[in-house]
Amino acid sequence: MKKLLPTSTAGSLPKPSWLAEPEKLWSPWKLQDQGLIEGKQDALRLSLQEQQHAGIDIVSDGEQTRQHFVTTFIEHLSGVDFENRKTVRIRDRYDASVPTVVDAVARQKPVFVEDAKFLRQQTRQPKVAPAFETTV
Repeated sequence: MKKLLPTSTAGSLPKPSWLAEPEKLWSPWKLQDQGLIEGKQDALRLSLQEQQHAGIDIVSDGEQTRQHFVTTFIEHLSGVDFENRKTVRIRDRYDASVPTVVDAVARQKPVFVEDAKFLRQQTRQPKVAPAFETTV
């Protein structure tokens, strides 16, 4: 039977404290190298499990593999300088240190392919595309 109004989530879900500092914007990762890859995958599994336990119909990755939904994508573009940052006001709520554009911006390769593949392997439930899945 098709549901009249399937439930889903939007945006990021809290990351485990062993992966990144909770409730901190652009929190640095606490793990590195292969440990970071495995930690992100573990966090994604936990996030998925919590959504399923809550009865969410269309699950997402909860942005467990990204520090921030925008900057993690931008880090993979050429023409963007993360060393020469500027401070800007975001929605009149807080200041953020952001990278600057220094040349033509281009995407050299897909960004979140492996994250999307991993999410799809974890469940048979309908999935919300990870942020920027168009880069797959």
